[in-house]
Order: sequence, then structure tokens, then C-alpha cells
Amino acid sequence: MRRLTIILLLLSACLTGFAKVREQAVRYMSVDQHGEPVELSGLLSVPEHPKGLILIPHYTISANDNAPSVKPTGEAKYYREDFVLLMPDYIGYGLTRDRVHPYLAGELTARNTVDMLFGLRPMLDSMALGISLDSIYIVGFSQGGATALWTLKLLEEQYADRVTVRKCYAGGAPVDVASAYDVSVSRGKTLLPLFIPMLMAGTNEAYDLNLQFDRLYTPAMKRYDEKYVAAKRYNIPQLFFRFPSRKMTHWLTPDGMNLSNAEARRLYEGLKRSSLVHYPISEQVPADTICPAWVPRTQLYVFHSTKDDVVTFFCARHLRSCYGHLPNITWDFDNYGSHYTSARIFYPLVKKFLEQE
Repeated sequence: MRRLTIILLLLSACLTGFAKVREQAVRYMSVDQHGEPVELSGLLSVPEHPKGLILIPHYTISANDNAPSVKPTGEAKYYREDFVLLMPDYIGYGLTRDRVHPYLAGELTARNTVDMLFGLRPMLDSMALGISLDSIYIVGFSQGGATALWTLKLLEEQYADRVTVRKCYAGGAPVDVASAYDVSVSRGKTLLPLFIPMLMAGTNEAYDLNLQFDRLYTPAMKRYDEKYVAAKRYNIPQLFFRFPSRKMTHWLTPDGMNLSNAEARRLYEGLKRSSLVHYPISEQVPADTICPAWVPRTQLYVFHSTKDDVVTFFCARHLRSCYGHLPNITWDFDNYGSHYTSARIFYPLVKKFLEQE
């Protein structure tokens, strides 16, 4: 009886703790790739006694049911009891689920993320939370890690007089999108084929490339995209078991893998626009590099597993090639296992760092 009482008391305490966190879907105004107004959605999570505010651009999702406004993504559980969380859905999910998601188009996604902060500012001020909303953290992994860096760049370049970022934590970030394509083509295989139609369609949407996908996609890719990916009904684990091959020739035509072809070249130029940094990998592309003029001033923590099997480690290496001389950046590169294993290390590690602030 005593053991049962203790269990019930512990369960009650857990439920009470969770009940003190208020989570709600929110709407705010931003712009799309054409600069036109668009109403977007996201998640606002508010604990009873917040220690601060975190912007959390989420990792890659493929199903609308996984958008933060529908169901908080996995990052939220690490920080929800101590911090106000702002988690945008991005264009293509939530209120805009009928639109193509401009996947990894960092500048646009950063704009949508920052507009969530400014759009919800009056609501946050009215809550009298007792925290400074002008001093925030940014935390992101994978797609969220790249978006975190693009968001920091936007805030530092355009809003330094309005917002101060205390620290930015970016893990497993695909910051060199063009080289990711280059490596897949050079090796003749891809680790996750489901990302190919997401990336190609998203890049086409973001930069109005008007790509002729019939010249780039094989029939197998076209069927896979229409049935599974574009529908946004299947999450990534479900899609993972629905692709039959990792060979690039199964998914892309010879034209789609040949940068001397005009269609593939336009795609590649779009991928470069989505790359925060870029170093060419193979001999089939011009030896041009991208190191942005932007120099981060904020304390920045960059985490990447040397054995990452999804966002290959060269992305982190290229980022360090641009910014390795800066004293405000901590580089945490080690064998943390696969992409998904390293994510499970990254989130509690950042939680520990935040607790020490």
C-alpha cells in the first residue's frame, strides 16, 4: 500500500509539473519567397517560471502532423519546463501545408523564424513573464541547426539594435547544401533518398527556378515523390522503409546528375544560394567557394559528429574553414555516432549548458 501511495504521489507530481507548461498553436505574419505577406503558424510554449526564451527552428520533418503547431517536435521536451519556446512550422507546414516547403532555403526560413519572434512580441509582453525578451537563445539541430545559424546571421545584420542573442547552439547543420548534392552525385549513392525530392522541389520553389523535373527525375522518383513525399502524410521513419534503393541512378536521370546540363546547373546554383558556406568537392564543379562577409559576434557552439551518416561531416569542416579563427565559437567535433544518435547527445548537452548559464 505504501509503495502504491509513493507511485501515485510521484505520478501526480509529474502530471502537475507538465500541467504548468502552457502550449498553444499561434499565428503570425511573415513573407514568402516573393516577399508577399503570408500567415504562418507555430508553437508557443510557456512554463510557469521561465528562465529565458529560446527560438527553436525544428529539424527536418516530412509529415504535416509533425509540425510544431500540431505536435511539438522532440526538442521541446528538453527545455519546455524552464524556457519560453518559440517553434515555427515553416512555410509548407501548419497553416501553409498546401504549399511546397522551401527546404533548406536558409535565408527565407530564417526570416520566417525571426518574424515569429517579432510577431508574438506583444503577446509575450502582455504575459508579464519577468524575463528579458531582448536576450534570447537559439537552439537547432540538423535543418534546425542550419536555420539557427541563418537566423543568427539575420538578427546580427539587421536587428542588432532590437535583439541580443546570448548564445546560439547549432548541431549537425547542413550548411553546405550544394556540396551535399555534389557528394551524392560523385559517390553515386545517397544516404536518404527521401531528401532528394524535398530538396529539389524546395529549391525550385524558393528561387523560382522553373526546373523541368521530367528531365531530372526518373519515373521511380516521380512516383515516390507524388505518392509519399509531396503528400506530407508520412513521417521520416515511414518514408525510410519505402525507398528501394540508395543508388542515385534509381532517382535521378543522367541529366539530373550532369552539371553541364542547364537544368542541373540551375539546380546547383540554387543549392549554392541555400548554402551558408560552400567548398566544391568534385572536379565537375567550378572551384568557387562561399564564405559570407558576415562574421558572427555572438557566442556560438557548433556540434557535429565526425561519423554523421546523414549530414556529412564536411559541412562542419567547411564552416570551420570560414570561422575557425574566431574566439567566440566553440567547436565540438567528435565521434558521437550517427546523425540520430548524435541528436540524442546534443539536446541534453545543450540543456546542461543552459542550466549552467
